[in-house]
Amino acid sequence: MLSPCISVAIAAVVLNATMMAHAADLRIGFKAEVTSADPHVLNGQNRNVWAHVYESLISEDAKLRPVPKLALSWRAVNPTTWEFKLRPGVHFHDGALMSAEDVKYSIDRAMHLTGARTFRSYLKGITGVTVTGPLTVQISTSETNPTVPDNLGLIAIIPRSLGANVSEESFASGKSAIGTGPYKFAAWINGQKVVLNKNADYWGTKEPWDSVTFQFIPREPARASALLSGAVDIIDGATANLKSAFRTAQNIEQTSVTSYMLNYLLLDQRRDVTPFVRDNNGAPMSSNPFKVPQVRQAMMRAISRSGLIRFLMKADGTASEQLVPVGFFGYDAGLHLPDYDVAAAKALLAEGGYPKGFRMTVQCPNNRYVNDGKLCEAMAQLFSRIGITTEVSVMPFSVFLPRAAGGPSGVSEFSIFMLGTGAVTGDSLTMLTSIIHTPDRKTGIGANNYGGYSNPQVDALIDAALETMDPIKREALQQQAARIALEDGAIIPLLNQNATWAYRNNLSFAPRADGFTMATDIRPR
Repeated sequence: MLSPCISVAIAAVVLNATMMAHAADLRIGFKAEVTSADPHVLNGQNRNVWAHVYESLISEDAKLRPVPKLALSWRAVNPTTWEFKLRPGVHFHDGALMSAEDVKYSIDRAMHLTGARTFRSYLKGITGVTVTGPLTVQISTSETNPTVPDNLGLIAIIPRSLGANVSEESFASGKSAIGTGPYKFAAWINGQKVVLNKNADYWGTKEPWDSVTFQFIPREPARASALLSGAVDIIDGATANLKSAFRTAQNIEQTSVTSYMLNYLLLDQRRDVTPFVRDNNGAPMSSNPFKVPQVRQAMMRAISRSGLIRFLMKADGTASEQLVPVGFFGYDAGLHLPDYDVAAAKALLAEGGYPKGFRMTVQCPNNRYVNDGKLCEAMAQLFSRIGITTEVSVMPFSVFLPRAAGGPSGVSEFSIFMLGTGAVTGDSLTMLTSIIHTPDRKTGIGANNYGGYSNPQVDALIDAALETMDPIKREALQQQAARIALEDGAIIPLLNQNATWAYRNNLSFAPRADGFTMATDIRPR
């Protein structure tokens, strides 16, 4: 018979071994479903999952700053040519050695893939990919483009052996799901889960997880229940609403980080008469108050960003005065918008010709962003305090976005409305060219400037940044453009949505500003 001490020791070893075996399988409760297995189909949630299988030339750190991945280095050879030196000794999951020919194949495929959701807009302006050595490629552009490396960081590198006609079905079955990443495709059960297995031959840091399962759980309460029951180890989209649910759970931790997603107000600065603005008697107005700088500045002062965070968003948002959060390329530590000041706002309204204010309706989605409908209700109260009596109209995002964008005309149906967008590559130039620059339908610049803001001085600075290869000079141009535009009321920034997670406390987790839940950022403690 074994002694009690030995029995206890054996039990401890067995228990420890069981825990270690369990720890080798990571289970992620994921709020979104994968919609395509093709790594060149554009979708943020898809990229999160497939980034474990496929890698790009350049990766991003937690603040979305570029770092080497399959490319060891890159440089501008001349204003219209970028050169990338590839990492040697990288093998695809099928054992083939990665070369410059695979990079050319992948970029060419991403440039020409058909469909509604592709990376073509990020690759616009690239005129060719040339192999100049076994591990060297050159990217030619039609004009100077300093953001080529950032944009290529979105493109998965796959083997050229897949051929010109590789199909979605071939990726989905796993037959063509061949990358260079730390995990291999194991299974995708549509609507349920994706299972990945460790790539034992990975060129980089070896992973502790033998398998990683992304379990699709769209509803937040269901994700919380799965975590509490032990069915999953970590969940994303763990908003502040779940704090009470986890309060009594001693083994659950929550964390959040400021994400790139900016919520902001757009004002109709295009039309001389705007449809959802009335005088105080409810009659149509003969002028558009949003075209008056003092009115825009008054509305800027009406917003208490700290109050929105403290009383509504809590850990789900970070007050924002800029286009990008701290740490991103283009953030300006010296830029601060005017503080919440009711008296100053009323004085500016009077100075702008509206001493008694006016009435307006703000339109918002109610199922796209955390607390989006409630956020607009809170802003309505703030605007009403300065004399702009505000009503709120909310609707599903699928209805809201086409009306906000204006359809074929490009003229928004709304007068003032809330949207969210962000610098997915961590660079404020994305925001400047998308939502600030004067819209130009021929070139596509200003495509999401639905309010029609236009300032030639700002446009000139953005255009100069687009032609500046020196990153220090370019960042200074972008900061100057953003400063002028924001002080001019091009948009009214509100807050950055926070990316949120909850996880078991036997794990350590490093959150990212893109909100991605990466197994490579999760480790057993």
